[in-house]
Amino acid sequence: MAPAAFVDLWVKAGSDGIRLGGDPVCQQIFMAMILKSESDDGLKFNVKTVNPAKPPPEFKDADLRHAPAIQHDDVSIEHPDDIIEYIDKTFPYPSLKYSDTEADGATADLFSKFCFYIKEVNKDSKGLEQELHRIDQFLEGTEHKYLAGDRPTHLDCRMLPKLHAIRVACAALKDFTIPDHMKHLWSYLKRAYALDAFKKSCPSDQEIILYWADRPDTPNLSSNKRAQLYRQNTEYSLTVPDGI
Repeated sequence: MAPAAFVDLWVKAGSDGIRLGGDPVCQQIFMAMILKSESDDGLKFNVKTVNPAKPPPEFKDADLRHAPAIQHDDVSIEHPDDIIEYIDKTFPYPSLKYSDTEADGATADLFSKFCFYIKEVNKDSKGLEQELHRIDQFLEGTEHKYLAGDRPTHLDCRMLPKLHAIRVACAALKDFTIPDHMKHLWSYLKRAYALDAFKKSCPSDQEIILYWADRPDTPNLSSNKRAQLYRQNTEYSLTVPDGI
């Protein structure tokens, strides 16, 4: 039986309850589903934002508690790995699967080092910089445009939102920027910033900063800075250093 025409994707809402929130896992799933929708007979879906603390009736009626989540016919799924498995099985084309243990190894520790740094488990950026350098070196040695091929895969959907969150959140909350000399890493981000799937799924800088500022043990924003973020027009850091 052919799948129903549309899947409903729920992602965490931002500060206004409407815009995309800054959760990188929500962007990961959103980006993957956009890529899946790019073929003529591919996935078709609606995206809805939700505050899980104040969910609408249709979210609660589906027995959902967390986002990202999907609804499809009578199926409701809210664990990211289960969502990906279901989407890959139900909508196999275009395929986002990959098999590259070297790419997996090069990216495996980046997010944990970022979390240690932004939550001030580690006071300096050395561990994070080492992992960024590892990815930069891996990209220098590969002939592919993306981490595991010449087309984006699930690995890119997982890593690009995290790299972008590192770029935006660390600059705002830790005064840390990805070094300009990591040219292969910046070139990878430049390719991401040209992808419709990334741009359409990307939260604003303000929402990324607010998301990480509200995590336990991360640096607090002053009330003035928070108010300023609320008032600003939405901004998106989708440029790279000169010369990349």
